[in-house]
Amino acid sequence: MTAAVRVLLLGVLLAAVVACGGGGGGGSSSGAPAGSTTVTTVDFQFKPKTMTVSSGKVVFFLVNNGPSAHDMVIADSTGKSVARSSLVQSGDTFTFTIDNLPAGSYVFYCDVPGHRASGMEGTLTVT
Repeated sequence: MTAAVRVLLLGVLLAAVVACGGGGGGGSSSGAPAGSTTVTTVDFQFKPKTMTVSSGKVVFFLVNNGPSAHDMVIADSTGKSVARSSLVQSGDTFTFTIDNLPAGSYVFYCDVPGHRASGMEGTLTVT
C-alpha cells in the first residue's frame, strides 16, 4: 500500500470517528445539562440512592459506569410507574426528562430483570 493511500484511509477513518461523535445513548459527551440531576449506575446500585428535586420539569442525567445496561423507572406511592428512561448501555449516558412531576414521594429502580431485587432502587422526594 502506498503512503498516499495510507494517508487517505487514515483521513477517512478520522472523519468517520468525528462524524459519529463521542457521546452515547442520547447523552452528551460534554457532561450533564444545566439544571439536571446526575444519577450514576454502578453494578447494582444508584448513586445517589436518595434524591430531592423540585416539582415540575425534572431532568436526570443518567451515567452508566457499570458493566451492565440499566434503566430508571420512577413509581408513585401506589407502585404505579409514572416515568421510565431508555435502557442505558455500559459506558453511555442518557438525558431523561419528565415534563411535569408532581410533588410527592416516589421510588426509583432499575427494571432490568433481577436488578431491583439485587438492591437497585432508591427514594425520590419531589417538593
